[in-house]
Amino acid sequence: MAAAGYPISAIAFYSGGLTAYGLMLGTFTSVMVAVVGAREAGWLKRFRASPMPPGAYLAGQIVFNVIVSIALVVVMMATATLVYGLRPRADAYAAVLAYTLLGVFCFTAIALAITRVMTTDEMASSAGPFVTIALSFTSGVFLPPDLLPHWLVTASNYLPLEPLAQSLQHALSLRVGSVFQWHPFIVLGAWGVAAFVAARWTFTWQPLRK
Repeated sequence: MAAAGYPISAIAFYSGGLTAYGLMLGTFTSVMVAVVGAREAGWLKRFRASPMPPGAYLAGQIVFNVIVSIALVVVMMATATLVYGLRPRADAYAAVLAYTLLGVFCFTAIALAITRVMTTDEMASSAGPFVTIALSFTSGVFLPPDLLPHWLVTASNYLPLEPLAQSLQHALSLRVGSVFQWHPFIVLGAWGVAAFVAARWTFTWQPLRK
């Protein structure tokens, strides 16, 4: 199988792609649903009025997602290694951890920015999986990039999921050279920073439904 211009085994391709998919689905969706649900139930308003620092709740959500995401990656890597015979280089695990934290940062930021347009937790729980699955079919998660239209692959290079999936696949399959790539750090970092800035100016602690 060839993916992103280099030979890659099927297990490395799907291990990296499905790990990226799980990270986005778990982080992006869970943060959005939790924050919107707490806001519409009036909890965020109460948290803000309490002696607790306003950002403590959001920080807790982020820390929780970091822990869950790392656990998800550990399970995925253990399954791929023990059951399917994946044999990455030793330093690939450091790259996987770095990309995992980068993905959590990016998807959490985007989720916080989008909460402003989500009026119910039902809407958030529908939008999260829909966006994740839609991006998955253009990001080398289920299909190798060489099976997709060139323009679609080019466009997905600048969306959040494809750089994460491709970088994980690269790290798990590489035999020589550096397991780290600059492209995912630039793209996911830019998305994360832009989303956090947007969330900083648009985030509301008050319920949107009257």
